[in-house]
Amino acid sequence: MSSHRNNSNGFLVGLATIFVLAALAWWLWHREVQPSPPLTASVSASTNTIYPPANATTSAATSSPTASTNGSLQNIYRSLQIATDTATARKQLADLRTALSAMPTNEAVAAIKQFLDSKADVSTHLGFKVAKNGLLDDAPTLRTFLLDELVRLDPSAAADYSKVILASKDSPDEWAVALRNLAWNDTSADGRALLEQKTTEMLEYEPWQQNPSTGFLEAFDTAVYIGGTSLMPALTDLVRRQDNPAVAHASYLALDRLVINNPTATLTALLADPNLMQGREATRANYFARADVRDPQQKQVLENYLLNPHTSVAEIDAFAGIFPNANYMISPNLLTQSQTPDRPALVSRDAESLRVVQGWITDPRFVQLLPSLEKMQARLAGYVRQESQ
Repeated sequence: MSSHRNNSNGFLVGLATIFVLAALAWWLWHREVQPSPPLTASVSASTNTIYPPANATTSAATSSPTASTNGSLQNIYRSLQIATDTATARKQLADLRTALSAMPTNEAVAAIKQFLDSKADVSTHLGFKVAKNGLLDDAPTLRTFLLDELVRLDPSAAADYSKVILASKDSPDEWAVALRNLAWNDTSADGRALLEQKTTEMLEYEPWQQNPSTGFLEAFDTAVYIGGTSLMPALTDLVRRQDNPAVAHASYLALDRLVINNPTATLTALLADPNLMQGREATRANYFARADVRDPQQKQVLENYLLNPHTSVAEIDAFAGIFPNANYMISPNLLTQSQTPDRPALVSRDAESLRVVQGWITDPRFVQLLPSLEKMQARLAGYVRQESQ
């Protein structure tokens, strides 16, 4: 995470993400696995799902490659039930990925889907960690790992199986991966509609809000990917949840990136309904400070905001302390890439912002805002001087 310019009143934040499992298939075929204690049903801390014994879902027969892979997955499931070493689990997952990628794709996909259908699961003792390409570096459960692996092997099959996962609310981490797989690989009108519907359901599902997992928080990036303003009511509702800082923060970041990606539409929606950010007016000021006055439409929206009678003096002061907001978070995301302006763009933006503020100071419409405008003028003049040296 980095910032182009530190600002004492700005929000520069980021989601910290800290985030399975297998032995090579053919190794498991030819090496005897160390006997494990008798298996009993166990409960996942993340999903509250009761895991069946390994032999409850798969035959021990290995008369075909798919059957052998099923047996391997069951052996991995067994070993993870008693494993506590994250390094070993990570090594096993890497080996399983290698083994699956070496198999015919249809056989690997069939084995993964059969295991997922069984509802069996086990913790990997790893986190939910997103890589730069949106795939997972670490997955917290075997099922989450396999859902991530499925999209590597067969994107179309992954998109189809996402609909199975999204049909019931069993695990927020699985939903995060399923939403990503669906977004990547089903761009049809029906697929997009389902993506928006399920993202809304996820954002509004209180049990996941109350004890948010890392995957749940990472899945807020789906709202950024969808774009537009349809998900803003759900996000602004969560931003106002002062009793739930993790969810409020994830919502804040998602809204911030919506403003960055489509400032005119997003800021217009925030201005049209002051209730969306009621109680979080200083946060709303940070969003409006994103406006780039080099764009005539954004400049007009910003002037409407400053002259709006519903914009309080305290909110104007918060705006004056950060405009133009040049704090940007850089982080890996499930679906979208972080975009940041380069130095020449920032220098140009500061210079034009200073010119516009100077114009507002002499404009009779802004006379009541003169103290805040003069504060902005002094700060921006300092930026411009520094940038010209």
